[in-house]
Amino acid sequence: MSTPLASSFLRWLLLSFAVLAGSSFAEGKADESAFISAALTNSQQQLARAQQAIRYGKTLAVRDQAQGVLDEHSAMLRDLQTLAQKKGVPAQSDAPLKPENSQAPLTASDRFDHDYAVAQLRSSKEAVTSFDRMSKEAADSDLQGFARLWLPMLYHQRELADQLVASQAP
Repeated sequence: MSTPLASSFLRWLLLSFAVLAGSSFAEGKADESAFISAALTNSQQQLARAQQAIRYGKTLAVRDQAQGVLDEHSAMLRDLQTLAQKKGVPAQSDAPLKPENSQAPLTASDRFDHDYAVAQLRSSKEAVTSFDRMSKEAADSDLQGFARLWLPMLYHQRELADQLVASQAP
């Protein structure tokens, strides 16, 4: 037989566990939503910069790298928007592709190719870090699988951006 004190303690213990488990679950969902939102933004910005590079790039290397970004990130963005919809995260799929505000003067720069390469390298590093973390730590198997699927492409894009920066040094 349990005493009222033991029964009360057991209820409190179970309630505490449920609250902690719910909090951990909510934090995991928030991390997953933040990852999806950040990945969408990063990919959209890379695509917008690549479109600028196709138009304003001075060297063939920059235009070729930009075309690769357009091809690969367009495919990833479609998959990411599908995943976002499945997970209930707003995807803003109809948002126009615009580079972040700090990149607006890129097109007027005499150093366009170098500035583009540096911006792409920074974005590529951010994407690799984020996708690598999700591929290892995501509790959601869909999200983990998505990160693992696209991580090799992101590593490749980062390597190409690094080489482009080295070739565009002023």
